[in-house]
Amino acid sequence: MTVLQHAAESDGPSLAGRLARELRPQFAEPVILVDPSDPVMGGPSCLVAVCDRVGILKGMCSAHRQQWTEAGRPDIAAWAATAPTLRRWLAEPPRCAVASCHRARREAGLCHSHATRWHQAGRPDPERWVAEGGGGPPLPRTAMCRFPECGLDAEGAAELCEHHRSRWTRNGRPPVEAWLADCAMIGLDRFDLRALSMPMRLEVAYAIQRRVDERRTKTRPDQIRRLLRKLPGSGATSLLERSPEDWNAYLGFSSERGSIERRFLLDAIGYLRDLADGGGWDSEYPRDVWLLRRLGYPGRDAVLRFDRIDPLWLRALTKRWARWRLSTGTALATVVADVRAISRFAESFPSLHRGPQALTRELIEAHLAHLAACFPNPKSRTGQIGSLAGLLRAARQHGWEPRLVAQADLYREDYPRLNAGAPRALPESVMAQLECEENLTRFPDPRGRLLVEILMGTGLRVGDGCKLPLDCLVYDGQGAPYLHYVNHKMRRDAFVPIDADLAEEITTQQRAVLAAFPSPAYLLPRATRNLDGKFPFSPGTFRGQLIEWLRLCDIRDELGRPVHVTPHQWRHTFGTRLINNEVPQETVRRLLDHASHQMTAHYARLSDATIRDQWERARKVNIAGQQLATDAGPLAEAVWMKNNLARAKMALPNGYCALPLQQRCEYANACLTCPVFVTTEEFLPQHRRQLQQTRDLIERAEQHGHQRLAEMNRTVETNLLAIIAGLTTCPGDSCGTCSATSCGCTAQPSYDPEINDAV
Repeated sequence: MTVLQHAAESDGPSLAGRLARELRPQFAEPVILVDPSDPVMGGPSCLVAVCDRVGILKGMCSAHRQQWTEAGRPDIAAWAATAPTLRRWLAEPPRCAVASCHRARREAGLCHSHATRWHQAGRPDPERWVAEGGGGPPLPRTAMCRFPECGLDAEGAAELCEHHRSRWTRNGRPPVEAWLADCAMIGLDRFDLRALSMPMRLEVAYAIQRRVDERRTKTRPDQIRRLLRKLPGSGATSLLERSPEDWNAYLGFSSERGSIERRFLLDAIGYLRDLADGGGWDSEYPRDVWLLRRLGYPGRDAVLRFDRIDPLWLRALTKRWARWRLSTGTALATVVADVRAISRFAESFPSLHRGPQALTRELIEAHLAHLAACFPNPKSRTGQIGSLAGLLRAARQHGWEPRLVAQADLYREDYPRLNAGAPRALPESVMAQLECEENLTRFPDPRGRLLVEILMGTGLRVGDGCKLPLDCLVYDGQGAPYLHYVNHKMRRDAFVPIDADLAEEITTQQRAVLAAFPSPAYLLPRATRNLDGKFPFSPGTFRGQLIEWLRLCDIRDELGRPVHVTPHQWRHTFGTRLINNEVPQETVRRLLDHASHQMTAHYARLSDATIRDQWERARKVNIAGQQLATDAGPLAEAVWMKNNLARAKMALPNGYCALPLQQRCEYANACLTCPVFVTTEEFLPQHRRQLQQTRDLIERAEQHGHQRLAEMNRTVETNLLAIIAGLTTCPGDSCGTCSATSCGCTAQPSYDPEINDAV
């Protein structure tokens, strides 16, 4: 039984009756005339100035393009300026030359009756004969010709003037009313549905009306003309009598050919099923496959499938959980993933058909083992486990299924340990290629190129970048520009500063969008199915363009391999660059609009590499003035972490303590006599001041006879002299950190007055 039959036999009005009520007068006619200015059914006008039809080929309507081709394809602009209208013959035909006559001209400039008189008079001079009154009294007036806009008198039973009566006769004398209606539509764009049987005619008209109301997809008569010609020969009276697959097979549609007509047919069937089944939760919730458009979610054919969950009790529980999750604002993609995870769980254990009691802790442990084999990646496995845990937690929290076993639960220990992922920031060598102006100009879509610059310059997520509102630029009191966006993950507005160049590009895009759309909502509107600019650029479309751009520009890494770049890596790169440029982590957190410092710390990991690079470039000496070699080998990273931790916890005013924190210092605060003391050039002023203070102490101790105190300070003085000499003397050829252009050394000991004078 088809949906149409079901609707007809059910209580209430039939589907055909509902269609008739839903159709507005414009679409209830067998022939739907098209206003060329309509954004859905119309389009740009034909280049011929006197033509009102839509220009679909070379800027001309199909009829004028054919005439232009037959004329030898001359210059289009010049030809269009002089081409005649397609409706010229609809004007009033020429009248009889006799002034008192209101009949159509036929022979020698005369109507049939006056031509007969003229012949009977011996065919005298026509001009004088006409001037003398036409050979007799004026002809009696009759009813006016029924042809539209014709003011001549009718002749004969058809009530048409002689001119239009001849045309009607040549067309086979059809019913006059139908013929007049056809004539009135000559030269007008239209959907002619008269060949379709009922109720198919109403169904196609309803689909056209829905397309117009949605204002997303162009639906011109020329686009579905072939479909309308083939439907009558199918023998079907309704589009719902066959499945979409059967229609595609009959019509010969494929993805390569007939895609516009095929899409219209699929949309029409969808509109009819929506009308027959109804929308909203009351009608959709009992179904095992939810059409999300009926629940207010965008997307033509997006669905949420529960039919793969065979245990009926688990299917009902999952549907209730999904509805609750959607009502709380959980992202649709998350709910879809959760339902898929429950479907996979149900497919793995047929024993669940026995009821909720079959869901035991033993079965859950078997499921965990199954997931470990199917999802080696701990992060993917965590998502699968989390979906089942969320369902069980919600069921117990709300009392949805009291028959569940208490021990059937998931615990923290059931989740796999997540490995710390490798840094996702792009290498600077790759970023240099991506930021190259020459490569940016090769991006195929101007919207995509601007989005690339926004993502690289602000660290936005790609979804937030695609949904930037048109008025996304704001300025502070000093005139500095900021990008205003919606952080959809955190569900709040956010601002990020941008430079003047990016602000200028955004301003240019704003002007272009305002010129292209009547009332746009987004800075980067999608190019198709978006007549008013109310829908944003698709992240999926952008990712496809990004892949093609990387291939076109031949972006490669340090090893010469083609690079795969995801939009989110620019966010990691943005945060990493800030951290490595010593921007405070709180500032980075606010720029990235993170909720916690823990997330920002994920971007800060690479800052250690920057500090390590500075540490390795510095010349480090011990208390004897000897330069310390840079740690290398397997323990290099561990040694660096030890030193980095010590610097953070035990920094001294004139150096750093390299003693591990776990050991006790035997030298108390006498660090200058400590063998694990390390210092660098930046502390030279402190060393010189301490050297002078130490000499003053030695002098006073000797004056007062305190030889022990003088002896201890002479050790400090010796170490200070060695340290200063080690920090101010270049080791010449052994210098591994300087060059003739960087440090200016001449491989000779530098002169320090204090040291040389003391020596």
